[in-house]
Amino acid sequence: MIRVLGQSHCHRTFLAIDEDKPAQPRCVIKQCLDSPLSTEAKVEFRLYSKTLDQISLHPAIPELLACFEENGYGYLVQDYIPGRSLAAELEQEGVFSELQIWDLLSAILPVLELIHNKNIVHGDIKPENLIRRPILNPNFPNSPAKKQLFLVDFAGVNPLHGAAEYIAPEQLQGEISAKNDLYSLGVTCLHLLTQMSAFDLWNIKTNSWVWNDYLKTPISHRLTRILNQLIERDPAKRYASAANVIQDLKYGPIPVKLSQVSQHKWTLTALGGAALAMLSLLMTYSLPKPVSQLSSETIEPIYQIPDISISPPENFDLIIPQSPPAMRTLVHNIGPVWSVAVSPDGQFVVYGNTDGSIQIIDANTGELINTLLGHSQPVGTLAISGDGRTLVSGSGDKTILVWDLWTGRQKKMLYGHQGWVYAVAISPDGKKVASVGRDQTVRLWDISTGQTLITLPGYGTEVQSLAFSPDNQTLVSGGSNGIVDVWNWHTGQLLRTFKAHTEAIWSVAISPDGQSLATGSWDHSIKLWDLNELESQYFNNTPTQILLGHGDKVQSVTFSPDGQTLASGDFAGTVKLWQVETGGLVGTFKG
Repeated sequence: MIRVLGQSHCHRTFLAIDEDKPAQPRCVIKQCLDSPLSTEAKVEFRLYSKTLDQISLHPAIPELLACFEENGYGYLVQDYIPGRSLAAELEQEGVFSELQIWDLLSAILPVLELIHNKNIVHGDIKPENLIRRPILNPNFPNSPAKKQLFLVDFAGVNPLHGAAEYIAPEQLQGEISAKNDLYSLGVTCLHLLTQMSAFDLWNIKTNSWVWNDYLKTPISHRLTRILNQLIERDPAKRYASAANVIQDLKYGPIPVKLSQVSQHKWTLTALGGAALAMLSLLMTYSLPKPVSQLSSETIEPIYQIPDISISPPENFDLIIPQSPPAMRTLVHNIGPVWSVAVSPDGQFVVYGNTDGSIQIIDANTGELINTLLGHSQPVGTLAISGDGRTLVSGSGDKTILVWDLWTGRQKKMLYGHQGWVYAVAISPDGKKVASVGRDQTVRLWDISTGQTLITLPGYGTEVQSLAFSPDNQTLVSGGSNGIVDVWNWHTGQLLRTFKAHTEAIWSVAISPDGQSLATGSWDHSIKLWDLNELESQYFNNTPTQILLGHGDKVQSVTFSPDGQTLASGDFAGTVKLWQVETGGLVGTFKG
């Protein structure tokens, strides 16, 4: 034993040395103070130890090294986690920012979901029990250490007694459930945001929380709503599970930098080409309700419905979307917009700029949320993962950057292309990134490690675009020579190569059901292909539809979420909407 680390009503914790190991590492010994252990208590202790051993495989939970009983007491031996607690961090650096709170919730909630699914309640969540530990990458010893957040000092078999400031009211009455931990986590966030005791943040006279009055920096309404539901004193009104909180984080948790919001005003403009096609279609289907104009001026949009180039069947009723004709046009003063991506829930728009910056705006308000800096050349391509958490960007500086879209932090740099990165795509499972570039290669990357998995060469020309199939089996790429290649990306096998257009293909897209492939070309045409036929031996190089009507080079194509509509954009800033089944032109937007 070295010293006592702490003591509560139910256990005492010691810092010790594991003398059985050659390196004699430090460890933590937790003595359960229920003595002597009854027969029933012994069974509970052993079951708890077994479950704790299973969950300690999680990287954010200290490893359980041993458990034993001696002189009527139960003992747990765990790995010692050196590092700085969030309480010490608060003391040394001051109150946490909103970004830091999002980080904390994103790191700890999955851990709580794991332990709660194993019927374990931590019982004593507080800043002192959240430890940041620097972890060096052995492959890159000179690179900055990553800081892993650990959840330590579980309360034990019967977590009735936690820290008074953070414990849930019902926990004091002996009601133990996962909701106890959610309450304590919420109160922990309040303390980190205000540096005040939870007792001072509760108004006894009004029987309500007043923590908002003590914030030193305002926070977003989204985070406020989440925290208020975490700290709800009535368990029935509190979040039911960590999974429910994670779900709320998943849809709309990008933190607002309020200082930036106040400095930027956004008005309306056309984004042009690829950006306009993607933005107009996805926002048409994604925005839950009409949004009011941001500018005081009334801007009359052009919404033209030209003649239908292909006659629909007699029983087809042409329906023009009734949403506001010009939902949103966003203007900034940096220069041309090189790329655009829309979050899966339609709440956020991300675009890449000439100076290498990436900006995130709220689609409902037009407010700037964050600016990401990392590239030194124009950002020509962007992709967002299906869960809305990961952003991947490709640039003229030959690099691909992987970002945490919620926090704005750069997670990985993927380097290997020898020229401009033209396009990136994220696999449906969110684990892989595909990229194409001026160096005439298609590359597959592991998004978690940043390592190249496969390089697919052999084009002899620049590759301009690519797309994953929804079943995660196929990768399609299009080149500047008008050729489409279909790959089994798991094996690197080329399943099909064929001449699709007479000029460069600048965009490919696969329908949500995985049945149709759309290709857009500089020959001013769009072609639809049966993806199943492409992979069969009977393919005869015949498209199912040829869509004509653009007066300039087609730069982008994308399917609507229901797969029934295709949007296409050209270099003249024109967007056309097509019905996939008939090939009929539904409408034209002119920017």
